[in-house]
Amino acid sequence: MRKSFFAAIGLVTISFASRGGAQGALSLQGLGYPAGGLSARAEGTGGGVADFDALSATTPAALAGVGSPALFVQYSPEFRRVTTASGTATTTTARFPLIMGVLPMGQSWTLGLSSSTFLDRSSETTLDRLQVVGAPTDTVTVTEQNKVLGAIDDFRLALAWSASPGFRIGVGGHAFAGSNRITLTQLFPDSAKFISSAQAGRISYAGFAASLGIEYHPSRVIGFAISGRKGGDLRAQSGDTAIGKARLPDHYSGSVTFEGIPGVIVSARAAHDNWSSLSSLSSSGVQAFDSWDIGAGVEATGPRIMQRIITVRAGARFRTLPFGLNGEKVSERTFAAGFGAPLTRERASLDVAIQRAARSAGSDVKERGFILSIGLRVSP
Repeated sequence: MRKSFFAAIGLVTISFASRGGAQGALSLQGLGYPAGGLSARAEGTGGGVADFDALSATTPAALAGVGSPALFVQYSPEFRRVTTASGTATTTTARFPLIMGVLPMGQSWTLGLSSSTFLDRSSETTLDRLQVVGAPTDTVTVTEQNKVLGAIDDFRLALAWSASPGFRIGVGGHAFAGSNRITLTQLFPDSAKFISSAQAGRISYAGFAASLGIEYHPSRVIGFAISGRKGGDLRAQSGDTAIGKARLPDHYSGSVTFEGIPGVIVSARAAHDNWSSLSSLSSSGVQAFDSWDIGAGVEATGPRIMQRIITVRAGARFRTLPFGLNGEKVSERTFAAGFGAPLTRERASLDVAIQRAARSAGSDVKERGFILSIGLRVSP
């Protein structure tokens, strides 16, 4: 009975398109939405600068360029609209996708500890349907409410080394942990005749991985970065009962920056994730796809406001999301813009990015979202 309950809940996010409830989301299929571990600065450049950014959790090598102790926290709410043949629904998801602490140790070594959202599954759907109950039989309208709260997070401890600005290398150990709290409620219109019911459960996840990153600048105007993460087992359990196991997806990326124009950084990045390794943990009927994540952007010195120089950013990004809808891949196209500003005598800085995301799966379901990311860095 327990496995049947969890299987039924897993199908919630794929059933909304075919059964008429417009409260589901393309980005929340399967085990959830990949937040990506990008800082607000990296998001503003379409992800292009991510593998050179010490405050993004994409490669451990970038930590060596942080310069001073720092604490970084990011808030990224998403305002989403989903359109199906039966209607339109709007939802808001609040995320704190990235928290990081960085500590330089001597001239060459830097230690970093971060928590980033790996897959976010928070969602809620409501569906009205007709059901025949009782003897003699009655046909009543039943309201089904399906609520999932939770995420899988990536906790990374990383160490980076650099003897010169031209070469950096880093290694990281990752612990993946999280849970999904699931509630299924059936509400009947007449509580005097019928008793409403509710079921609740919790699925917990745990796994480990390791990462390596290298950054190389052969000259002052160009830089290259490569990184990889090797996944171990990811286990799912309910209480003390193991209900599944899969491999965490391997991740590889390569990036380049060009700084030949004074005050301007042009960057591009391509990354590949082996999401299909999670298929055995995904719900029946939800297919996982390997994906490419490609982005490019520009960062430039902007105007001076209140004696502070503002950095402006813009970029674009294209990727395939991990989990499909009705066997179709879900693609995401994002256009982004943002800015960065120093605060309080440069002991703190603020980064803001706004992303316009369009998602589709080759069907009559479309999704549009605005993601506002606000990142604050403080150096003691």
